[in-house]
Amino acid sequence: MTKIQESTLWFVLLALAAFLRLAPIASSLPYIDYVDEGHILHPAIGILKSKSFDSSIYTYPPLTSYLTIAAIKAYAPIYRMVHGRGLHDDLPADRDLHTELGDRYDLITPPEIIWLGRLVIACLSIGTVILAGALARLLGGPSAGLLAMLFTALCPALVSRGSNLALDPTGAFFVMVALYFCQRLRIAAAAAANPAMWRNAAVAAIASGLAFGAKFTAGAVFVALLVTILTLSLTWKSRALLVVIAGTGLFVGVFCGVPAAVLHPEKIIGELRYITTFYQTIQSEQGYWRAAFSIFEIGAPLMVSGLAGLIWMLWNASTRKAALSWIAFALVLLLALVSSPFQPIRNLLPLVPPLCIAAALLCIWLGEHLEHRYRPNLAASIALALVLVIALPLGWSNSRHLQFRMQHIDARVRAIDWLQQHAKKEATVLGIRELAILPAEWKRIAAQATVVPWFEAADILERQRFDYIVTGDFDLRYATDPNAWSAYRERWNGKTSPLPVEASFGQVVTPVVPYLWRTNDERIVVLRANPSP
Repeated sequence: MTKIQESTLWFVLLALAAFLRLAPIASSLPYIDYVDEGHILHPAIGILKSKSFDSSIYTYPPLTSYLTIAAIKAYAPIYRMVHGRGLHDDLPADRDLHTELGDRYDLITPPEIIWLGRLVIACLSIGTVILAGALARLLGGPSAGLLAMLFTALCPALVSRGSNLALDPTGAFFVMVALYFCQRLRIAAAAAANPAMWRNAAVAAIASGLAFGAKFTAGAVFVALLVTILTLSLTWKSRALLVVIAGTGLFVGVFCGVPAAVLHPEKIIGELRYITTFYQTIQSEQGYWRAAFSIFEIGAPLMVSGLAGLIWMLWNASTRKAALSWIAFALVLLLALVSSPFQPIRNLLPLVPPLCIAAALLCIWLGEHLEHRYRPNLAASIALALVLVIALPLGWSNSRHLQFRMQHIDARVRAIDWLQQHAKKEATVLGIRELAILPAEWKRIAAQATVVPWFEAADILERQRFDYIVTGDFDLRYATDPNAWSAYRERWNGKTSPLPVEASFGQVVTPVVPYLWRTNDERIVVLRANPSP
């Protein structure tokens, strides 16, 4: 394979990875379509308004919020040119965001900050594909690098999370940075290139600290660096110095990724205990192992090939040390997670790119092995068939995912679109605040809209007539006074149930408390309150 051919294939695979991650980036706007997006954006909004990088929210590590803020700052001049005002002016006001019952989780404005955060994640996910190809190239040559890029670009577990604002893709990216420089460290140590050796150890350690700042458990990749250092063919003095460099780099990475771990360690420890306790109360629908074999996550062909490839890496002398460091990292990560009954596969996302690399190395090794025993054309055909068996199901799963994400529209957007078409300028509309329809969305309709808390809506209906009522089905599980709210719901249903339903959208009930995500499939019902004669 010539250099030009390799570069062309790298570009094609990079374009494929970019398309799969960037195509659905505008899904459900101006609303979020994944619960963790709010957990990242609300701290980012708070930091932007307070102008302090020491976030007061410690439940999630802040590195992804920091990266989103950097994207927002870079985009701010364009926003001002487009809208004629600063982006900071359109952030949620404190009086609108904070209520007596808690913060309004779905109040995230302007919507540009949502897709900017998703763009950051998409770029990191694409970067993970590049790093997987680069690491596989170091381990198995150009063909291995291209196959690793293909599998990583197509793996649904990575693709489906590559266009949502979440912690896991950030953690996976910095884990791959760390593993890549661990391999560079091995190469430098074998060549007795001391300056490169110290530098690669420092970068791998900083990346490990940043992985911790992205997602606490992803910091376990530092174990891979320690195993790498301890298995180098160096003197104990040199290895001890590398460990010191690694420890210093880890501290720097942790401080940059999550300053509170250094400034307020007791708060981070408290949050980790809280999260651990909270996860003990949740039961996953399926465990890690079963989820991994789902075609919508990793799938049996890639999973089996990856595990077989890892066994081959242990058997092969040139890749054995890399495999040992990966396994050490995986064991530490799994030990931290498997005791919890809550086992979402996203917790293990940092392990997926190494699995793709191992599968790529297996395909290359199988092709080379068969070539020695059979005709080259037959060997190439068998190896290609294995690649297709792995890649085609991944492509099918991604097509289903893209179709759903790109066609799905938030129920609140569809409700406002309906009102925009049917509610004339002289009409009046009563909206319920708990539905979390954004103020900018209400402005899209020509009719006069009055938005009030659900608990006040019944009294207003007694005093004022409306042409339409925009309401939903309300969940009282987290109500501060369930008995009072239950009595009010009966009163509300008594007033609204006789009214004809003009339109309905979505299926998910609405929590009455503001601090829970409504989902983008929230049930919205448009009632005709003043039927035409």
